[in-house]
Amino acid sequence: MMNLEQIEDFTLFLFLHLGRVDGSLHPNERDTILEKMAEIFPGKSDLNESLTEMEKEYSALGYVNSEDLLKNSLAKFSQLASNTKSKIHQALYDIINANGRVSEEETKTLQFLKTWLT
Repeated sequence: MMNLEQIEDFTLFLFLHLGRVDGSLHPNERDTILEKMAEIFPGKSDLNESLTEMEKEYSALGYVNSEDLLKNSLAKFSQLASNTKSKIHQALYDIINANGRVSEEETKTLQFLKTWLT
């Protein structure tokens, strides 16, 4: 089972979930996830390995269980500083736009997450 106790892990999971909500993770979305993680958490090193491992765990969980895990974890991180939430919010937009198209599923997920981010 995935451990989402640290904000870095939760954010990576959040980014991965948004990237995969339309059924697949486009290479541009993956690159954008890594780029945004490095910007938001500059001290975090092994980002590529962390994302690769999380992709495996995400696939094993499946979409429905992953979405449940995400929703259940939101409350843990509701007290984040507003500037961190703002960076995460902007990164989410960048991720869904990375492949040149925004799906309905991505828009719905982003709208749901917006309530947590504001």
